Amino acid sequence: MRFLTFDETLRPDGGSEVLCSVAGPIPCEGKDAAGYYFHLRALQQAGLWEDPTPPSAEASVTGAEGDGPSTPGGAAADDDKPPPGVDWKGGKAKKRKTVKRKDGADPYALLGLSNERWTANDAQIKAAYRKACLEHHPDKALVGVDCEKEKARVEEHFKMVQEAYEILTDPAKRREFDSTDEFDDTLPSSCDPKDFFKVFGPAFRRNARWSSATPVPEVGDDATPWEEVSKFYDFWYTFKSWREFPHPDEEDVECAESREHRRWIERNNSKLREKGKKDEGRRLRDFVDAAYKIDPRVARKKEDDRLERERKKAEKEEARRKAQEEEDARKAAEEEARKAAEEEAKRQLEEARRVREAAKAGLKQLRKRLRIVAEGCAGERLISEDDVEKITTKLEPEGMQALVDALCGCGGEGAALAAAHKEVLEEALRGIEARDAEAARAREVAKKEAAAAAKNAAKEEHRRKMAAMREWSEEELRLLDKACNKYPMGTPKRWDAVAAFVRTRTLDEVLLMVKDRQGASATRMKAQEDWKGAQKNPAAVRATADTRLEAFTDVEVKLEGEAAQLLGAAAAAAATAAAAAAAPAAAAPAAAAPAPAPAAAAAAPAAAAPAGKAAKAAASGAAAGEGAEAAAGAKGKKAAADTGVWSEAQELALVAALKQCPKELGAERWDAVAALVPGKGKAACFKRFKELRDAFRSKKGGAGGEGGDEGDE
Repeated sequence: MRFLTFDETLRPDGGSEVLCSVAGPIPCEGKDAAGYYFHLRALQQAGLWEDPTPPSAEASVTGAEGDGPSTPGGAAADDDKPPPGVDWKGGKAKKRKTVKRKDGADPYALLGLSNERWTANDAQIKAAYRKACLEHHPDKALVGVDCEKEKARVEEHFKMVQEAYEILTDPAKRREFDSTDEFDDTLPSSCDPKDFFKVFGPAFRRNARWSSATPVPEVGDDATPWEEVSKFYDFWYTFKSWREFPHPDEEDVECAESREHRRWIERNNSKLREKGKKDEGRRLRDFVDAAYKIDPRVARKKEDDRLERERKKAEKEEARRKAQEEEDARKAAEEEARKAAEEEAKRQLEEARRVREAAKAGLKQLRKRLRIVAEGCAGERLISEDDVEKITTKLEPEGMQALVDALCGCGGEGAALAAAHKEVLEEALRGIEARDAEAARAREVAKKEAAAAAKNAAKEEHRRKMAAMREWSEEELRLLDKACNKYPMGTPKRWDAVAAFVRTRTLDEVLLMVKDRQGASATRMKAQEDWKGAQKNPAAVRATADTRLEAFTDVEVKLEGEAAQLLGAAAAAAATAAAAAAAPAAAAPAAAAPAPAPAAAAAAPAAAAPAGKAAKAAASGAAAGEGAEAAAGAKGKKAAADTGVWSEAQELALVAALKQCPKELGAERWDAVAALVPGKGKAACFKRFKELRDAFRSKKGGAGGEGGDEGDE
């Protein structure tokens, strides 16, 4: 068979002649594309390649039973020798088992389907069999034939036609025959990317015949969209082949003696064929990998993906750089703003400091001028040092300036000028005292209002809870009374036990109903429950500390000496009432000291009151209040503040001032106390208070501050 022919005599003289033009592509089914062997044969006929395999090797490579036309011997012996420009990789020649065919007969050739072969369908096979039967049936072919050999040949040929039809109509036998039919297993492994579709396209189409899934996607061309290219490679990477690889050592299933024997043979044959299937899968997988590496569309896609990744990376880097620049600019702006704010704050602080220093210096000058004026002339002070201190500490800078201006505006000389200065200073003192008294009264009023508001709020809350609580039944009220009698005051967790006894009410509901029935507040109920605490502190002051103008009712108060004369009958009556009120509270054993007789509170004057008695008098609010008024009326009749001598009226005024000015005033308390004690300043009042407190504590033998003013307050 000649693939390429050329007659030199047909060449025209002096040139060339076009005898025909290239025809368009003609669709043709059932034909294999020219492969590796076609190239070798064409090169051999052109004198460009010589087969190095000796003729004896060709016979060894060719099928032992003559299964089809022989192939070029050099193709199997020299698989690694590639043609120019293309590398080919072919399977090694292996000994394979084929379907038994008499005399090497080809079933397709016997039925006249040599061209269609594996592409022939059932209808074509049936039609070809009928035609072959009509042609080769002995009843027709042996008409007029007397030769016995010819008769035997015709009958044998007809049997071969029947066997061929039997093989091609049995799916398993036909699949096995098609798998062992002559096929070009060589595949390209590399080529120039521009020749990819010319080299790898036919190879893909040849091997598509083994696909179990149909239709098989085409390779396409360079303009094929990437979605189709991706589907194409997905198909081939998951390629399912129906190709069988019979092994020479297999046993014939038809020779089985029983069903179990048949199954054992099938399992054994399947194991023998498994290696061939694995080799086939590896061959196709390597082929697809090589195609994927060389495919220019894949390379272009990878390059596009790389450029896209680099573009996104550059965009992210640019965005990060811009964000960093913005962040740096923002931080720089914030730093500048912070520095500017710090500079401004520093400047304002410096300005405020200068203003304060100037105001302080001006106030210092004003105080100095005020002290000079208060010194008077001829060694006679216009007002005491404590009064000067009160004016300088209580007046604002504007008030101090106005006072100094008023002092400077006074006319006259000598005693007249001193009297005018004194009048101005005393007027300033009266204004300060009036303002302090008004502030104290306002605080007392606010405190009382707050207490009243809290009390009203508690009552309103109690009423709200009572309204929200469902109505108590008679049985529940009876159980509540019974529980209160069963668990008296002093019982541990009394109200929990009462609530458990009632069972239908919660603890809060029980407490609300008990308070409502007894008309008691929460404070009163708590005080009633803490009966042991009342026994532990029998001498504790039980008067409310929010009303300083009222006297205590459970502390003995004795008025002696000049204080009793100044207070008069009103003070004596108040002391008597206080003692009478304190007597019932002191009836308990070891509760309180015995109350003094009424006459003793108004009599027994003395020249100087002892320190302990003065401290006891500090506990009586009513007597102290009356003493403060009497002391204020007797202002100027006792010794000056700088002498350190305290009269009885001044001590009583101190006690009353301590009761009237609570600790809540803070730093202003002692200024207010000094304003209510005639002839004494803040320092003198505080010093005398500590002396009285220490003396009373030492007399009580360390009773724990119960008689001290600070503790009472």
